Amino acid sequence: MSKIKRFVCVLAGVLALVTGFGSGAASAAPKAENVVTVTSANYAEVMNISKQKLVIMDFGATWCPPCRQMKPVIERLAAEYGGRFLLGEVDVDQSRDLSSRYNIRYLPTLVGVRNTTELPSSRNIGYPGESRLRAWIDAQLAKS
Repeated sequence: MSKIKRFVCVLAGVLALVTGFGSGAASAAPKAENVVTVTSANYAEVMNISKQKLVIMDFGATWCPPCRQMKPVIERLAAEYGGRFLLGEVDVDQSRDLSSRYNIRYLPTLVGVRNTTELPSSRNIGYPGESRLRAWIDAQLAKS
């Protein structure tokens, strides 16, 4: 990551912490049935699910503005797709081992996983907007 990008990310995180942006009751909402928080403790279980259907690993952080912008959209899409994929949310600050395993360098990063293996050319970096996100999900479903 370039020094400028790193500085911008850190600055955005500091501003979010200082202003309290992104906090509130909405963040305490329960997760949908096909959305799971992935940690080292349940990673193997999530990978077992990838043997039956597509798992989209969503690497993000609470201090990352694009991550916060994308989160409600991708969670809504996970519900709309009716269980055709499992959304696995990974907080890179809480699960550094998983972000290292997937060599995550930018946030947010989405990774399509099927049969415990990352799908070819499956990475989506950044939040491209809902329509492009939907197209990306459709492309990952077509691969699996």
